Amino acid sequence: MNYEPGLLVAGRYRLEEVIATGGMGQVWRATDETLERHVAVKVLRPDTASEEGFLERFRAEAKHSAALQHPNIATVHDFGEGAHSAYLVMELIEGRPLSEVIKERAPLPAEEVTEILYQAAIALNAAHEAGVVHRDVKPANIVVDDHGYARLTDFGISRAIAGAQLTQTGEVLGTPHYLAPEQAQGQPAGPASDLYALAVVGYELITGNRPFAGDSMITTALAHVSQPAPQLPEDVPEPLRTVVMAGLAKDPARRPANGEAMAEALHLPVGTVPEELVAGAQSAVAPVVGGAGLLTPDPSVPTGAMTMPPHTPPAPASVTSPPQPSAVRRWLLPGAALVAAVVVIVVVAVTSHGNDGALLPLRHLSGTTQNTTQHATQDTTLHDGGNTR
Repeated sequence: MNYEPGLLVAGRYRLEEVIATGGMGQVWRATDETLERHVAVKVLRPDTASEEGFLERFRAEAKHSAALQHPNIATVHDFGEGAHSAYLVMELIEGRPLSEVIKERAPLPAEEVTEILYQAAIALNAAHEAGVVHRDVKPANIVVDDHGYARLTDFGISRAIAGAQLTQTGEVLGTPHYLAPEQAQGQPAGPASDLYALAVVGYELITGNRPFAGDSMITTALAHVSQPAPQLPEDVPEPLRTVVMAGLAKDPARRPANGEAMAEALHLPVGTVPEELVAGAQSAVAPVVGGAGLLTPDPSVPTGAMTMPPHTPPAPASVTSPPQPSAVRRWLLPGAALVAAVVVIVVVAVTSHGNDGALLPLRHLSGTTQNTTQHATQDTTLHDGGNTR
């Protein structure tokens, strides 16, 4: 089915204009003629509507999104399927994706970053408590209005934590710049993976740059596994600095315990260091070496091999100073992921708002990192378009 302005969907929703396009569908501004209100109508793109995989994910998005009732999550109003397509009706959010905000005025003030991350963290906590993992947290999927009110959108590749998988074994869904290390290694995404992605968003809001990047989407994804996180500037105030860095820990167990814990840490008094997250923040910047075993401390590294640079924020006398650890160990990562037998399929969500990625189906890859990158380049399929939200 081809969609055009003026088309009436399900005898009720009058399409007006396309406001976003992605790898799976289009989002239209529309009018609900029954309730006389503006809505957003997401439809499968004509060239994907007949593919069962896309339709299954679309159904899953409708089911998962409808189960989430939270002020910081876009509300779903309706869902339906026709002979040749399907549609999802959501509230129309008046605002701008963070990807546009970052492009225009990053780095953002610490106070603004804190509030955006706080709202996104409590939204993710609500989703996780409802049993849903987003799997594609990125600036393009967080919409902020002129008053700083943030909404989490686009659960297009989300999954039920206890539900059936819609992906193949070893398949990774997400956007490379925001992909958690465990996802890049083919492990299932969990709530901690969403928090890692949110920490990447926080880093980008603070600095205007993403913490990890490569020459290709594969090397970018592997950078999350093989490279330590770059330090935030020392003038970034606490607790924001430690919370974001802890969220970037390679080991999911060293990140904030959940979205609520992350949000609470962000709202500690200005200048306060969240002590429970200091170890995670330190591990995020520890050197990474190739080896056998996932996220296993290297006992050969001597005490004091890596510590976070001292940071003394301007704060009142009640500020808690971070403990000075005697050692922060390097983390061993699978050499196979970096040198030999890389086996991963990455399907990257499409967006042009922040150049976050492209639809990139990759076959099983093997050989050196260099060969992997060349193979990936040959198999790349790019679809230009805006964010689907």
